[in-house]
Amino acid sequence: MDDQPRSLTDPQKDGLEIIARQAIALLESGVKDPELQHSEQQFVPQIQQSNGDKNITSRLLETLLPQTFNLMAIVRSSDQGFLYVNPSCCEALGYTEAEFSHLSWGNILHPDCGEDCWQLPQLLISKQTLENVELILLTKEGDRLFCQGKIFCHWQDGNPCSICVILQDITAQKKAEAKYRQIFENATQGLFQATLSGGYTTVNLALAKIYGYDSPQQFLASVSNGAELYVNPDHWADCIKKLTVEGRICCEAEVKRRDGKKIWIEETFELLCDLHNHPIGVEGFVDDITSRKQAETTLQTTRDQLQAVLDAVPGTVSLISSNFRYLGANRHLAATYNLPPEEFVGREVGFRESKFGQFVREFFANQTEEASIEIDTKVNDAFHSDMVIAKKWQGNEAAVFVGIDITERKRAEAALQAELMEAADYVQSLLPIPAIEPVRIDSRFIPSQQLGGDCFDYYWLDDDHLAIYLLDVSGHGSRAALLSVSVLNFLRSRFLPNTNFYEPNQVLNALNQAFQMDRQRNMYFTIWYGVYNRSTRSLLYSCAGHPPAMLITKNPENLVEVKQLSTSGCIPIGMFPQAKYINDSCQIEPASNLYIFSDGIYEIPLPNGEIWQLDNFIQVLADYTEKNQCSLENILQAVRSLNFDDAFNDDVSLLHFAFD
Repeated sequence: MDDQPRSLTDPQKDGLEIIARQAIALLESGVKDPELQHSEQQFVPQIQQSNGDKNITSRLLETLLPQTFNLMAIVRSSDQGFLYVNPSCCEALGYTEAEFSHLSWGNILHPDCGEDCWQLPQLLISKQTLENVELILLTKEGDRLFCQGKIFCHWQDGNPCSICVILQDITAQKKAEAKYRQIFENATQGLFQATLSGGYTTVNLALAKIYGYDSPQQFLASVSNGAELYVNPDHWADCIKKLTVEGRICCEAEVKRRDGKKIWIEETFELLCDLHNHPIGVEGFVDDITSRKQAETTLQTTRDQLQAVLDAVPGTVSLISSNFRYLGANRHLAATYNLPPEEFVGREVGFRESKFGQFVREFFANQTEEASIEIDTKVNDAFHSDMVIAKKWQGNEAAVFVGIDITERKRAEAALQAELMEAADYVQSLLPIPAIEPVRIDSRFIPSQQLGGDCFDYYWLDDDHLAIYLLDVSGHGSRAALLSVSVLNFLRSRFLPNTNFYEPNQVLNALNQAFQMDRQRNMYFTIWYGVYNRSTRSLLYSCAGHPPAMLITKNPENLVEVKQLSTSGCIPIGMFPQAKYINDSCQIEPASNLYIFSDGIYEIPLPNGEIWQLDNFIQVLADYTEKNQCSLENILQAVRSLNFDDAFNDDVSLLHFAFD
């Protein structure tokens, strides 16, 4: 016999139940192995008896009980302490056998168990055996363990002495059922299960709504047989006959709602079979396609009535007079609103879409010959977007309006915007948080709608040296953001071999070799990198094509002094592999403020068409320093007020270091 655990069949479980009963008798007989007698607290039953029958039983128990996946336990009826647990029970609940010796039945019951589970001795006295009982057990880690099985009582001298528990772990099954139930109940598509004869056993809310009922319960109580729902009384029988051959079919049918109204549905049938592949039922999916069928009928009816030129246009076309009345509409426009084309003629514009009506009135009110507008609508609970182009004709007495469906384009734009927002959130999550000491640090990251490649970081290389950098990748979108995150990870992990991170120029030289633009889809980046020595109050820095950092102090006369920190002759990272970068340094006076930023903070389009410049931004920094109001919020508010817009055309990154 091998040592692999196995699950037992129902007949085997019955045999195991008999063996378990014998195990109780053996355990209670008091004849135990000497080793067990002096280490009973370890709870390792080694049942051996002197006579042949008991030795055989002992060997069977030692072989079978540890090998089954079923959870087995024997509980004293007096105090509900455990007499025996098999290895599967220990593994499932996370306790060792030794730990079980200190537990009782109530310790492993989950609070959500029914009251009956807590009163097992009393129940067993009257029933003796509980079949197919479901329990919720509590694991050592506090998790739920759903089980199902049999619990029976062993009697001695007319009194209950032990309780035997044989359970199967059904946690995975319960989770799968819950997930399926949630999907089933919340699906927007009608779902059902039925017998082969047409008796519905289960339906969801969506299917009940399709047929005009308020709930699945109301539907099941009212519909005795699914065949009666179809206009064609033979439809169900025909489908079952075909289904038994093909296993799955899709079809359309006309059915009757609760109110007597006839609708069209599209349904998919799948055959349900038992373990022996014998058909036992049907499950299906149902969609109400009445609107689609109506649209198809309308299109067919009006095909010959519409002008060939209008029908050939792959969009909505309408002719409108200067008194705002429809002169005609093509089949596409009619289908959009589920109306026949003739119902448009003579109607006033805007009877279905007020925004379009307003556009028509404004178009006829001015001298413009052509105009266009994007209009979003919701038709039959579906989002729809059109680009409407208008052109006047017949001496401005009428105009033709052509609508081009841009729904998919708008969805693609929305998906792209969502992707960019997600990428911006990811970049934001990687950025460092503000600090208070030993240097007060504040930062802002404001991604643009297109998402650029801004990124920054600051961290202590040791107790005295603070590394600072801010980079800006060329271009916009997720690719630029991905490159900036890659550089951040390289620097944060110091994954630049043979590089002294205390020397800014060495860091930039290493980055230039690692991120050449021919390997980065022609993208490059600018960066300002510095290392501040707290002990000497010196700042060592290097720059690669990035805007200079601004060191702002007040002299003894309380006048503001601005020093631009940059290194000359340095080009962005990735342009030329032979580029070399140099260091420069400065002393940090007490009460100094250091600002590091990307160009998005000052390349601002002004209302007069001009572009704000770096010198203008430097003046803002100086003015707020003079007022002792140099917080980042004040600075950002001043910049936003330039064009009365909170949004920026490019990413904005801004760092502020306040030195005591």
